[in-house]
Amino acid sequence: MAFDGDGEEGVIVGMRFGMGLIGCGGMGGVWRGAMERRAQRQGDCTLLSAFDTERDVAVARVKGTDATIADSPQALFADQRIDTIVICTPTFTHADLVVAAAQAGKHILVEKPMALTLGDCRRMIDACSQAGVKLAVGQTVRFWGAFLRTRQLIDAGVIGIPWVAEVDRMSAAARTPLEAVDTGRQRRPWRYDTRYAGGNILEGVVHELDFTRAIFGEVTAATCVASGKIIDGDSRSPILMQATLEFSDRRHATVRMGGLIGYAGGGTWISGTQGTLHFTDWQGPIDVRGPGRDGLRHETCPELGAGDEAYDRELADLLGAITADVEPENSGVNGMRNIGLGLALYRSIETGDRFRFEDGLPVGVDDDFQYRGPTGLI
Repeated sequence: MAFDGDGEEGVIVGMRFGMGLIGCGGMGGVWRGAMERRAQRQGDCTLLSAFDTERDVAVARVKGTDATIADSPQALFADQRIDTIVICTPTFTHADLVVAAAQAGKHILVEKPMALTLGDCRRMIDACSQAGVKLAVGQTVRFWGAFLRTRQLIDAGVIGIPWVAEVDRMSAAARTPLEAVDTGRQRRPWRYDTRYAGGNILEGVVHELDFTRAIFGEVTAATCVASGKIIDGDSRSPILMQATLEFSDRRHATVRMGGLIGYAGGGTWISGTQGTLHFTDWQGPIDVRGPGRDGLRHETCPELGAGDEAYDRELADLLGAITADVEPENSGVNGMRNIGLGLALYRSIETGDRFRFEDGLPVGVDDDFQYRGPTGLI
């Protein structure tokens, strides 16, 4: 982990970055904030131009800055002041935008999920490799408070070799009135249509899949089941997805996502050969327990800051990789492996099969396979 910024490692100076932003909705605002904080701390990052299909949204997003509004993505790609582009558009647009940006010689951070198929992931990676530009995928959770500190503690050997884990993206839920579901679909219709979006696994729990891989290494096999989303009168019951991931040396992890009625929160735990880590809040604290009943201590991580700091670290990782000419932590290859895992879980739900993996990718999931089932898994 090589970061840049307050309290972080691997500070590299000497370059200035002209930034472009494509997609000025909610995530566009998050990344505008990260760029501004970087400019305040390091003085080497400036948002120069933005594009959105709704021009007034782009105008509102860059208000208070000197950034211009591009008339099209192509105009932004042609802007010679810009060397790095952040793409925050709907998932189905990612591949073509990344390829075009790479061909224009721009470094790229694209929001998660990387793409909808493995073939599109390969196309994005190949375009960036051929152009000699860096590609990062927005798997921000691995940089977030308790998740990042957990990785640091494991890297330091606090629990020995991680052997088994339960990683949850769970919440309390109620039976949702069907009209409330329809309201969400009207607000962001593409997100609820798997022609354009990746469904619950690729759009949500892909973060926890990425974190689990960061802890255990590459998956060797995976299975998944799903239940819920049952229409009952005028309401819909919650959903639950549960995946079992296998790793080398018979190590394994369970990853869950969903909402349960009356759920009080179980959190995430990782157990190793010398102890166990557990947290329920993304900001910590982390409970660290060694052998014996008296081995409990609490690890806080206030210096890791609030959620905004995770995006700052992610941006710093990409800019540091550009400067040092190395791959960012959230590389295109890492993003493709997350997509491959997510698609294998969808196939496992559908078929009941256990999918083997080779070199981090599932065997038997074709490059053109796209999940086209309901957004809510079943």
